[in-house]
Amino acid sequence: MRGATVLAGMILCTTLLFADDRHVDFDANVDFTNLKTFAIRESRIISHKPELNNRLFIQRLVETIRAELTAKGLKETADRPDLFVDFSIDGMDYSIVERQAATRIPDGPNGQRGYVVDGTGPYSVLSTEGTLVIDLTTNPSGKAGMLVWRGIYRDEESNGPKLAQKLPGDAKKLLSEYPPKKKSR
Repeated sequence: MRGATVLAGMILCTTLLFADDRHVDFDANVDFTNLKTFAIRESRIISHKPELNNRLFIQRLVETIRAELTAKGLKETADRPDLFVDFSIDGMDYSIVERQAATRIPDGPNGQRGYVVDGTGPYSVLSTEGTLVIDLTTNPSGKAGMLVWRGIYRDEESNGPKLAQKLPGDAKKLLSEYPPKKKSR
């Protein structure tokens, strides 16, 4: 019983540790209904992890982005697109040291005596973090583009292969928020 309680506590802590975080920002002055075409322009991978820094992974991410934008009614074109799509991924491994505090199990019904589950630790928790940034930039006839939409997704997984498996889905979640909904005043 005591071992199961400690294990449940460790799983809860690990689940909370590997939480995802996303944020989307956009230019509220842009009429996104006028933007009909796109071109995927640049990808940048900043990671020593071979799962992330390879052409097959980048190709899978590009295909996900292309499919999501096409599903939103945008058309891909190489000739003067309304939007340029750039994305980057920053990935790294890290380790933190955890301790599980002692837990007091209260007295039960019928006079059953509670007990204290000893704490555990220190123990090392290894994980891999990746941050995906997708930028949509307008292309005003030959001038430098203007950033109109940015999605950022930070994902923490237990290892690099799992992160590489999850990032295309993370791109899909980000692009589910495009085009942005007008905020009522």
